[in-house]
Amino acid sequence: MTVAVRQSADRRHILTVEHLTMQFGGLLAIDDVSFAARDRDITAVIGPNGAGKTTIFNCLTGFYKPTVGRLTLHHPERGDLYLERMEGYEIPQRAGVARTFQNIRLFPSMSVLENLIVAQHNALMRASGYSIGGLLGWNRYKAAEREAVELARYWLDRIRLTERADWDAGNLPYGDQRRLEIARAMCTRPVVLCLDEPAAGLNPRESAELNELLIFIRDEHQIGLLLIEHDMSVVMEISDRIIVLDYGRRIAAGTPREIQANPDVIRAYLGETEDEPLPPAVVKDLERPT
Repeated sequence: MTVAVRQSADRRHILTVEHLTMQFGGLLAIDDVSFAARDRDITAVIGPNGAGKTTIFNCLTGFYKPTVGRLTLHHPERGDLYLERMEGYEIPQRAGVARTFQNIRLFPSMSVLENLIVAQHNALMRASGYSIGGLLGWNRYKAAEREAVELARYWLDRIRLTERADWDAGNLPYGDQRRLEIARAMCTRPVVLCLDEPAAGLNPRESAELNELLIFIRDEHQIGLLLIEHDMSVVMEISDRIIVLDYGRRIAAGTPREIQANPDVIRAYLGETEDEPLPPAVVKDLERPT
């Protein structure tokens, strides 16, 4: 599948990363990295193992406090929010930044439907007045509960798991668990969705289904997506913009076509030298149509 190039005039930056640096003792994991991600874009962050990709996500989502740098979320309703100043729990609740992980973190003993409803816990608690309204059966809480179930069923339909709504999430096939985790993140109604290697372990059919889901989220829900991914067939097919890291530094940024043609990226990502030109078979994953 080839994704058409979309017009960018109406899309603004949703996230700006400025001079991000993260040091662990004597290890410099991220070295003065800056980039911006646009609303209604899929922005991929790629690079060899150890390049610092997940560390950037950990800084954006509050797991780490950056050593240096400003991380600005340009919220469409709340204005500029500085993520590096926020507590970790505030980032999904107040800033609207949701995340998935390399290792699936569903609640395996809960049903598929319950996994989607529990993601809406904060909204339900607010509607209940933090429990008393739920106990007394407030109309506001009942309405919020109906809305939570409707949203959960909407995403069940989108990921084609309606017939398995009552299954324990841990009993789903692996690819279904991956999509369920993304749907659960979307039930928090984010303005930015960070996906850490969502295609890991998927077969080609499951990867195609994942691509369809992410494009649907971008186009229909009109939010920004940040994607860490090693599967270049996914990255090149669905990304609007790519950031390339190597040894904690940004070495390139551009469209998939620009990244495909960048010799510095190819050398860093595939470990080649200038004296050894790349054979076509080696770079085939970087030559997908865009």
